[in-house]
Amino acid sequence: MDMVATSRNVPSVLHGGLIDPDSFMRLVRIEQGLRLGHLVNVVQRDNSGAPLLIEWSRLFDAMIVALAAPLAPWLGWHRALLIAGVATGPLSAGFLSAALAFAVAPITGRGGQSWLWIVPLVGLLLPGIRGFASFGVIHYHIAQLAAVAATVGFAMRAGIAGREPGLRAGWLSGIAGGFALWLMPETMPFVLLSFVALGYVWLFRPIGREIRALGLGFAGMLLLALLIDPPHGGVLAVEIDRLSIIYAALGTAVAAAGIFLAGLDRALPVGPQRGWLGIAGALASFGLWLGVFPSVALGPYALIPPQDMAVFFGHMSETQPVHTLAEAAMLLGPGLLALLFATHRARRARPDRMITGLWLLVCTGIALSVALTARFVIFQQYPAGFAAALLPVALCEASSRWAAQPRRAASARIGTIMLVLLAPYAPSFARAAGASPTPDKPPSCRLRHIAPMMRAAAGAVVLSPPADVPELLYRTRIIAVGSLYQHGIDGYLRAWHAWRAPAAAGESAAFAASGARFVLFCPGGPHDPLADHARKTALWSILSAHHPPSWLTLVAADGKNGFSLYQVRNPRRDRRNPTRA
Repeated sequence: MDMVATSRNVPSVLHGGLIDPDSFMRLVRIEQGLRLGHLVNVVQRDNSGAPLLIEWSRLFDAMIVALAAPLAPWLGWHRALLIAGVATGPLSAGFLSAALAFAVAPITGRGGQSWLWIVPLVGLLLPGIRGFASFGVIHYHIAQLAAVAATVGFAMRAGIAGREPGLRAGWLSGIAGGFALWLMPETMPFVLLSFVALGYVWLFRPIGREIRALGLGFAGMLLLALLIDPPHGGVLAVEIDRLSIIYAALGTAVAAAGIFLAGLDRALPVGPQRGWLGIAGALASFGLWLGVFPSVALGPYALIPPQDMAVFFGHMSETQPVHTLAEAAMLLGPGLLALLFATHRARRARPDRMITGLWLLVCTGIALSVALTARFVIFQQYPAGFAAALLPVALCEASSRWAAQPRRAASARIGTIMLVLLAPYAPSFARAAGASPTPDKPPSCRLRHIAPMMRAAAGAVVLSPPADVPELLYRTRIIAVGSLYQHGIDGYLRAWHAWRAPAAAGESAAFAASGARFVLFCPGGPHDPLADHARKTALWSILSAHHPPSWLTLVAADGKNGFSLYQVRNPRRDRRNPTRA
């Protein structure tokens, strides 16, 4: 289904293309690590020659290397890693389909498991999932959602299964939650919410042993992962955007809460004080952790100085908010539909306090996913995941409600599927229907065949649009000025200032500070926010107008794709060495 949904990408990917810059940068990081004999957190040949720290989890890199290893002796690592990386998209989509079906199976009702097949059929077509599961995207966004779904599924079984099966499910839920945080800490709110749901069940049932198993599994997984994959600064380095001591401490806090609840089950199996003591103990454990690491509460705003936040995050597509009605329908619509259905189920279950509370927690998770996506579209897979998971539950309810009227039940099921599948695309369809057709333009500013043109700049610093840097590093031997990665804010700002500084009268100080000896530019490229409100005398503006300044000499031009490579003529003598900046 993933291949069908993104079939338009197949020809480009088969010819060595990938869909987004991060996919290229991941392959660059893996290849550079293999040359050193181990996976790394640092990328060379970016940041004006200084090492660039990219704190992605190396767990996903290891998966790609494992897939590529059997192919490498015949194809070489470069080609084998590309094939293995592309294969992670369909594999992650399959893992997600299975995990979502596994998570929702216990609540589909009697006979409801016959509708679980609808999860992959519809889920992979929803925009929030399809965007990250596209063929040719090499990233862990789908894998992390699958890990969260597995965490929820095991937590649910820990709460409803018998003693020994529940204990095993508790361990597995904790391990899956640790695995999710190892992939990316942005999974933390949803992993913790599933733990909170199990804690809520504890208020009604003595399942402290299961929660203790969950906590120990969670803590053990995170501690083991930290030893295997520490941050660049070491095991004790505090990093909020990847696995670090922060999250190992969180695992310890969850384990402590679980041990406390198990102890209460033995000491106070019944009584009004049991619930309040359990809540107080769990909150104290979590509060102590948050007090030690308060930067976690700031999220991405703790990563970058406030004065650089607008410039940097404003140019990253994944950190943009939802802007248009079409975007809202596509990325938020499935989550809002899921929220309406979960609210309906909570109202129906009102006589049962435990079930009502659990559905309200589901509503909380959906609302959180919608709010996060509205602010940062990088969370778009979560509302879609909730919608896909709850669809079998809705179909089961339609079947049971109109069991005596098969035709009405069938109509309700078909309508529900069409609503979830088509409503997110409705504004886009309407806009496309009203738009006048535009003639197809020949492809331009493609980097696939850029390598021969860039041989003259091999080993030299080249100023290019930051979004092009990952693919340039993958295909050539140049050194880039800067790209869009959080620990490379200095390099990105050097590129930003170099492009926007006045250039008509001569080489600017900002350009000299970048260390660039060459400039690569394509006037017909897609809009780059870097050029917004740039002056007419800025380097970007005059190259866009096809009027290169006199201090740049044309070295090579690609008439087919539109790229021009310029060399700096008589560079300023006060140019600093960027690797020492």
